[in-house]
Amino acid sequence: MPNLRLRLRKNQDRRIRGGHPWVFSNEIAAIEGEPAPGDLLDVTDFRGAFLGRAYWNPHSLIAARLLTRGRDEIDAGFFARRLERALRLREQALPGARALRLVYGEADQLPGLVIDRYGDVLVIQILTLGIERRADQVREAVTQVLNPRGVIRAADSPLRALEGLALARDLWWGEVPERLDVEIEGFVVEVDPWKGQKTGLFLDQRLNRRRVEALARDRRVLDLFCYQGEWTLHALRGGAAAVRAVDSSQPALEAAKRNLDRNGFAERAELVRADAFDHARELERAGERFGLLIVDPPALIKSRRHVAAGAKAYREINRAAMAMLEEEGLLVTCSCSHHLEDTLFRQVLIEAARAAHRPFRLLDWSGEAPDHPQLLAVPETHYLKCAVLQAL
Repeated sequence: MPNLRLRLRKNQDRRIRGGHPWVFSNEIAAIEGEPAPGDLLDVTDFRGAFLGRAYWNPHSLIAARLLTRGRDEIDAGFFARRLERALRLREQALPGARALRLVYGEADQLPGLVIDRYGDVLVIQILTLGIERRADQVREAVTQVLNPRGVIRAADSPLRALEGLALARDLWWGEVPERLDVEIEGFVVEVDPWKGQKTGLFLDQRLNRRRVEALARDRRVLDLFCYQGEWTLHALRGGAAAVRAVDSSQPALEAAKRNLDRNGFAERAELVRADAFDHARELERAGERFGLLIVDPPALIKSRRHVAAGAKAYREINRAAMAMLEEEGLLVTCSCSHHLEDTLFRQVLIEAARAAHRPFRLLDWSGEAPDHPQLLAVPETHYLKCAVLQAL
């Protein structure tokens, strides 16, 4: 590669040395050579000490992202080694799982690349220009290490727009049916890799759903924002007396109905198409009570400037949920908004409980499943919060 180098400003190397892979544009002292967008360059501190090798995008606030802290050749072999290491972690953490996240960007030292596996089909997200430029190498590595039947290229994340990239979702290679049936946590569930949210399923709640299953016996359950019904399936298998599952999306509810039918749990489930906020308020006004409430909304905060409004929305839906719980009833409540940090989410729940005029006991606080590992120095790899509260 040509002699291209990014030199950091004085005292701007501490975060990189601590393990974070991002270089922001305002941290750069100089660029040596003339790198094109997407090119590789060496990153050094102010004195010229080598820190790693990154790809470059001058049009992004995150101007460079480290792929390696060594002097590795960035080729198909490099990506294959990274994939093999990511695969070993998943095989140890979730042995035998056929539906999971195989690559989680920065946490697997592959910033800009996310790979989800559904049996022998992969959905691959390419989020950055640097990975886009190396898509052929990624494809070669994926074929070598994973040999999938088919691959969807999910290049439709809004994050791509920040990198100056077009949005699309299409077949990359092989064959992928319109819908897949995969086994996850002992259920056979439907995946829509072409049009489903994210890559088809929300894989990060696996362990949190197990907790719901362990808590559901003989309880009447309300599942708000149910999507395709996986929380409901776990509650019913755990012995829930009945579940009301609510979502505003008709296609999601139709998929939930098929999932309930194929797993033999349709009889004790009621599916309701409604806005979850409105429906919760209606149930509260009607004096309904539940032994277990699940609140798992989509991200209500898309950026830092929306934190106040999003926190208010989280506060209101949790207040309504808390008000509907029976004495000693349980609330399993989640936020997948990265900008709502753990301490702020806890404060939101404290305020919601105050507004609901009842005390709560915190039984559990958790995050993403182990196929979504957190990189210690990268708080951006942690976004999911899941609290289990008991009404007193």
